[in-house]
Amino acid sequence: MKTIYLQASSYLQETNLALCLGFFDGLHLAHIELLKRTILEGKKRGIQTGMMTFSTHILSFIYNSPFEYLSSIIDKTKEAEKLGFDYFYVLEVTDDLVSLDAKDFIHQFLVKQKLIVVGFDYTYGKYGKGDVTLLTKQKEFETIIVSEMVYDQKKIGSTHIRQLIKEGNVTLASVLLGRPYSIYGKVVPGKNRGKSLGFPTANIKNLGYLQPLSGVYIVNVIVNHKIHHGLANIGDNPTFDDTGVTLEVYIFDFEQDIYGSNIKLCFLQYLREEVKFSSKQELIDQMVEDEVITRSWFEKREIL
Repeated sequence: MKTIYLQASSYLQETNLALCLGFFDGLHLAHIELLKRTILEGKKRGIQTGMMTFSTHILSFIYNSPFEYLSSIIDKTKEAEKLGFDYFYVLEVTDDLVSLDAKDFIHQFLVKQKLIVVGFDYTYGKYGKGDVTLLTKQKEFETIIVSEMVYDQKKIGSTHIRQLIKEGNVTLASVLLGRPYSIYGKVVPGKNRGKSLGFPTANIKNLGYLQPLSGVYIVNVIVNHKIHHGLANIGDNPTFDDTGVTLEVYIFDFEQDIYGSNIKLCFLQYLREEVKFSSKQELIDQMVEDEVITRSWFEKREIL
């Protein structure tokens, strides 16, 4: 697969592709349906396939606000390659791209393609005025519109999934994503407080992902492509009157030195809220209980 970055002044050089368009934050079930449909339609027609996304969230760029993503560009690239796309395009979000007229967007990036595949609510061009109706009016290419997907009578979409994660409902979020909600982080030096308590933790620097609600979570931790079980804590450690939210993970039966490594945390279930304990011993007792519950949780799923 070839990855190509495009500017507002670029023209897509490849032609006669089956090309799907979207921001694809989360790569949730509806996104995967759209991507797989593109691959399928490309095979039917005997043509190459492409996936086109944006370098960042358009509205966040316009309002100059931080954007915490569900899926990074690297995540999207990996998914495109796994599904078998020939090309992965990233439109660099700039003032020029944001101000590009919808018809110019079509002329520069789409007009020489064979097939365009989009979700029902896809928009593009200045002020998001370009929509799927405009695409269907173009005679140079065919357009397939993938309908809305719902779960429990609600649209499967990034906005809903984001809200679930902010509420700590990573279980339902994972159902809509089709996999556990995961973030990548870098292991950085911490205060080594966990080790003194008998629960050595890795302090994680979140690499730009949306962080779940503060609390304790059952997690899988992927280190060097190997899965380990563990517990993650998100919060400000109220027992020790810390300031600033941290992300720490206690990996069961693990003694490797992983400082400086990038690891993946897969959030499986919210266990409990963060609590201010009256003593260190009370905290230790709770952590022992958390570990017992979590190990049992994993054992039951291994049996099933």
